[in-house]
Amino acid sequence: MSKVRIEGMAGLRRALRRLPADVEHEGLAGLREAAEDVREDWYTSAAADTGAGREGIEVREDRRDAAVEVGIFDPGLYYMVFPEEGTKSQAAQPALAEAIARAQRRVAGTVARRISRRYR
Repeated sequence: MSKVRIEGMAGLRRALRRLPADVEHEGLAGLREAAEDVREDWYTSAAADTGAGREGIEVREDRRDAAVEVGIFDPGLYYMVFPEEGTKSQAAQPALAEAIARAQRRVAGTVARRISRRYR
């Protein structure tokens, strides 16, 4: 599957772990909200034949690492990589990469808004 590296996530994780539990909770909630936006955006623009691949798009949260993942975790849906990255006979249709690119512009603001609401 396509891989996207978002710079600064390790620093964000470390910073979230140093914050009080309620701020960490709000930060994770902001990440989860951003991940749900990516999931919805990807779902809407992903190539679909039967729809099973799109239905397999999930959001997973790892509280220990203060991380949120968006992906297709079912090995039976391996074929979803083909439209995303393309093949010899099919041009790439990078729905995930485009969804992440759009979300990158919003994620910091989403997290900051959730945290700031907590301390108004």
